[in-house]
Amino acid sequence: MKKIITLLSIIILTGCGALDISNTPTKKVEEFLNKYQILDEEVLNELDEVIESKTKLNNENKEEYRELIKKQYKNMQYTIKEEKIDGDEAKVTAQIIVKDFTKIINEAENYKRENMSEFFESETYNDNLYKKYLLDKLKDAKDRVTYTLEFTLHKKNMKWTLDPITEEIEDKILGIYKD
Repeated sequence: MKKIITLLSIIILTGCGALDISNTPTKKVEEFLNKYQILDEEVLNELDEVIESKTKLNNENKEEYRELIKKQYKNMQYTIKEEKIDGDEAKVTAQIIVKDFTKIINEAENYKRENMSEFFESETYNDNLYKKYLLDKLKDAKDRVTYTLEFTLHKKNMKWTLDPITEEIEDKILGIYKD
């Protein structure tokens, strides 16, 4: 009799999607953020696409930038603060701590304006010199910043799915958010 009850309990618990402990809005957001921390293949592929399509870096600087961002992702800390469910919609509030690259970028831009001649080569501005300077400064970043992220999710076929993240969330994860 005990074996039958145990077997029925296992079937009921594993066969019922509603009891799937990984199928909650909070768990979906945790899975998403963990992908950054473990440098999931999907996250790295997206990083490579962004580096190729949106940055104007030479090959050496691209590799340095890639390694810098990978380090940012791995060292990100997060805490889930709140989950609100309203029917088939949910919002999850998370707080992340990342290196403050925005501060470094602003300081580097000011430095460039005040010392433009340092980024000239043969009387021509060389953007690669500036970008190398900026990457070197970003590598030395020590200050950290805390951001609040608001994730939205929808339930389809009894499964919670994370909506596409906004550019704001992406910038905050990168530590380059400017408000």
